[in-house]
Amino acid sequence: MEDIKMISAFMKLFYKDCFSFHDCGRNKILQKAIVFMDQPGFNDYKHSLLHTKFISEVSKIVPDVVETIKSSIEQLIKDAEAKHLVVSGIIPIGCLPGFRTMFPDNSRKIQCHKGLNLFATLHNDHLWQALEELRLKYPEVEIIYADYFKAFMAVLCNHEFLGFKTKTLMKVCCGSTDSGPFNFDPHKKCGTEGVVACSDRASHIHWDGFRLTPEDSKNMIDTLFSKNGFVFPEFKFSTNHHTAAAERHRSKVYGRFRDGLRHLLELHANNVVDY
Repeated sequence: MEDIKMISAFMKLFYKDCFSFHDCGRNKILQKAIVFMDQPGFNDYKHSLLHTKFISEVSKIVPDVVETIKSSIEQLIKDAEAKHLVVSGIIPIGCLPGFRTMFPDNSRKIQCHKGLNLFATLHNDHLWQALEELRLKYPEVEIIYADYFKAFMAVLCNHEFLGFKTKTLMKVCCGSTDSGPFNFDPHKKCGTEGVVACSDRASHIHWDGFRLTPEDSKNMIDTLFSKNGFVFPEFKFSTNHHTAAAERHRSKVYGRFRDGLRHLLELHANNVVDY
């Protein structure tokens, strides 16, 4: 699967380039780092859905995909001795213009595709259970679930307050204005001839059929780390001390991780990096 290949590539890079240095061993680096797994499984589902177009068929692979994610996390814990992991669920894919175009539901009142969002919930529920099992097996490891689904829906529900226009709520910024209700044509990708970007990107949630705008990514990450129940459990950073200094340390690390994640997703949304 695509996501397990990424973990394998990471491990090869880690062993090759990290262990060759005197001060870069597995007993130091990943024990102190926060390892973030961004929507593992999303690409596998995306490719499957776009090829089969039957949600019920793709649903059958959810247990295998989640088991692969679980195995990947265990590999990071056992082989690289990772101590802090943040694993995100997938966003409500039924709200993405690309999937909405490929899976029309003939209902103008529904902004998101109910069946696809139920599929995303199915994956997230399986992932939650897998993380619970890993927490019991490795109590010394901090394994955190980031609820992308609820964070995205919170942004969607508060879009006007956040500066996103209602009339373009489900439309892509970079697309074809004559391509259906979402301005998305699967045969005309952003950057190709005849496809143009909107002049007011900041008022759009969707950049193209499957990616969010940097502005929406920023709002989603800010929502995620608003300490309103979107991240569970809350970060501990391997300290049981509750002194003022310890709390300041937690807050500092928490903020750095949030800002780093926001920057990474903004780069991805700007097509600077891809993964």
